[in-house]
Amino acid sequence: MPQSSCYKARATLTSKGQITLPVELRRRWDLKTGDELDFALDGDNRVVVRKLLRASLQALSAPKGRSTRAGA
Repeated sequence: MPQSSCYKARATLTSKGQITLPVELRRRWDLKTGDELDFALDGDNRVVVRKLLRASLQALSAPKGRSTRAGA
């Protein structure tokens, strides 16, 4: 499916402050359970949402200079 430069969707805020991202957005960003998103408010009061890269998250969580193998 070709990706257009413009995408609009609507979500409803729950009583717990949660929203469900539309399936089209989850597919375009290849979002999986546990993926993290970054939210920022720009100068025009618009919310900018960015997907954090999985590889970056793994690198940040791994202790430096330590093996992740058991017994190593």
